[in-house]
Amino acid sequence: MIIVADWISVAFILIGMILLGVAYYVHRQTARLKQAISQLYALNQQVKQDALDFLEQAWPLLHSTGVGGMSVQIDWFGEHKEHLYGQIPPGAETEVVTLEREDMRFVLHFALPGFGTERISRLQLMITTFTQILLQDIEHKQAEILISQRRLERYQMFVQHEIKNIAQFVQLLSEQVASLYAQGGKDEDKLRLVDRLQQTLPFMSQRAANTVRQMKQPLADFFDSRPVDLNLLVEEVLQMYQLQADVQGQAVVQIGRPLLLEVFKNILGNYRDHPLGDCGLKILLHNRGAEGAEVVIASCLPDEGSQLRSERLFEPFWTTSESGMGLGLFLTRELLKQVGGEVSFKQHGREVEFRLQLNNVPLLCEID
Repeated sequence: MIIVADWISVAFILIGMILLGVAYYVHRQTARLKQAISQLYALNQQVKQDALDFLEQAWPLLHSTGVGGMSVQIDWFGEHKEHLYGQIPPGAETEVVTLEREDMRFVLHFALPGFGTERISRLQLMITTFTQILLQDIEHKQAEILISQRRLERYQMFVQHEIKNIAQFVQLLSEQVASLYAQGGKDEDKLRLVDRLQQTLPFMSQRAANTVRQMKQPLADFFDSRPVDLNLLVEEVLQMYQLQADVQGQAVVQIGRPLLLEVFKNILGNYRDHPLGDCGLKILLHNRGAEGAEVVIASCLPDEGSQLRSERLFEPFWTTSESGMGLGLFLTRELLKQVGGEVSFKQHGREVEFRLQLNNVPLLCEID
């Protein structure tokens, strides 16, 4: 009996130790999970809610909690990228999450290791937290763009108000002149009117010039389809930015010259703001006859190990230049879309190139 009692005591002690160990393990894993989730939020603040930077830097935290691998397909403002973090063995259990807003889309595949239900639940909580933060960053970017659009709309309202003020000034001036002559105006009255005009006209003229310069852009000119000599246009932009380039080939395209000018200013402006490698700048013009033209703008990076993040290039309001706004390449792609053209970017080691497909625009009717 004493021996049985001793065995029962030992069994209770062992069970107690096992329960204590399980409780400690669960507590430790829960604490690690809380810490990892806190680190995710801290990381997101550190990268300033930037979705791409958060995605790239969050992988070590996911991996440390047991996520075996993560593959990501990214469509970011027209650019497609694929990344693989860790490993996803064939036949592994995966969880798929799709996040999408406007021109931003992520398709994420998470590899879940074959652990118990309790461990899988913790991993899914970590994955859910990660994807929710990523979704918030996408929505933050979308809100940033909308806010900028509203600012542009408010600026447009300001310009319209300026135009109205200028129009009212001209109308008032016309009425004063008409009234003066209708009453057989005296010379002294005419002199007073001239004195007032000398004081007010220069100021109003400057306001009008500034306003019209920003707003006046005839639709017929911008989307015109008369032939444009690309060689002359490219040379004009190169001189504008004081750039040296080896221009090869000849091409003519039927696209509005103002639109083409903006496209090449936006692209070549990057070479003014960023240093070139020793290979220089080369521009190849290929005439495609009735279809239009293809342009390749090739250069190289200054350093052997340099790597551009191509998915960033066409993102609005992202720039590495202190003087830039991050809109040039985004507007280039948007402008070409309106006339059926395309722009793409490729990098092979140090060599980088922009490739433009310029399709001839059908002849448009004259617009008054």
